[in-house]
Amino acid sequence: MENQFLPSYTIGSNAYEAVPEVCGFYGKTAVVIGGNKARKAAEKRLLSACKGALEVTGSFLYGDDATYENADALANLKEVQEADMIFAVGGGRAVDTVKKTAGEMNKPIFTFPTLASNCAPVTAVGAYYYPNHAFRSVWYRTRPAFHTFIDTQVIAEAPEEYFWAGIGDALSKQYEVVFSSRGDTLTYSQSLGIQLAHHCSDGLLQHGEEALNAVKNQTVNKAVDYVTQNIICSTGIISNLVPEDYNSSLAHALYNSHTGTPHEGKYLHGAVVVWGVLVLLTMDGQTEERNKLYDFCKRTQLPHKLAHIGIKDPTELVKNALIKPDLRKVPYEVTEAKVMKAIEDLEKLN
Repeated sequence: MENQFLPSYTIGSNAYEAVPEVCGFYGKTAVVIGGNKARKAAEKRLLSACKGALEVTGSFLYGDDATYENADALANLKEVQEADMIFAVGGGRAVDTVKKTAGEMNKPIFTFPTLASNCAPVTAVGAYYYPNHAFRSVWYRTRPAFHTFIDTQVIAEAPEEYFWAGIGDALSKQYEVVFSSRGDTLTYSQSLGIQLAHHCSDGLLQHGEEALNAVKNQTVNKAVDYVTQNIICSTGIISNLVPEDYNSSLAHALYNSHTGTPHEGKYLHGAVVVWGVLVLLTMDGQTEERNKLYDFCKRTQLPHKLAHIGIKDPTELVKNALIKPDLRKVPYEVTEAKVMKAIEDLEKLN
């Protein structure tokens, strides 16, 4: 027997108004968990939508990173234990923390992304880190969030760099999934996910700049709606349809290595990932796709050089990436020499 849970979501500048109808079936009480800035951005709208229909019995900071320790600490709170459901508010790390809390407690979880930075709000998988912020592991719930509420005005009012990095992260989905699954015999759901992945990047490249310009002005338009759904929903649906080993590859291996490799500066997840996509496409000989993405990165100032991710000598970065679980499933052997050559070739582009 195979269970297949696909994401459901509400999107729009009034998305929270759907909360009573969607969530009321699961009980009468909820707790809000998220980041401080995220709760400040969303709580007023959310509490207004819940008034008279659902009682919000508490609001809590998720912690400082997506860690097992923070998830366990939340599970020990009385208000969390007594609530009928949990509302996860914020970005990927906040949402992933609450996923594990709700999953271990067998409680319904509803997500309220305040950033369009990744697909965490609609996926069953979470990425977790050690308390020192180095990558630890992934962990899977039995199903994604019961529903996701995407208020596009909240998204547009968030710091624009998260939307910018979210585009970078979403651009990895097509290339990593198709690369990882190459040559395999696919099940129905896997085949569906791969077909969706083949078209994931086109819309981002087409509408990304217009959406970024709108977000800079904290306004919402059709481009923002399109790109937000691509970042959160398209990539998330694909993640739920394909197995773990298809969902990431060299780009995420390089990012996960980056978290534990000395580097200058601080970098958002998607900013490092999109550089890794350029490395992957270069290594794989997909020159036309690489050049399209490279030009887009130049226009939008997404990283496309080693200096843009704070690395001078990539040797340690590459060595650490090769042992990451993201590279368990590849269509051919990925070696240090191949990755280093791809980085060198990428550095020569201008």
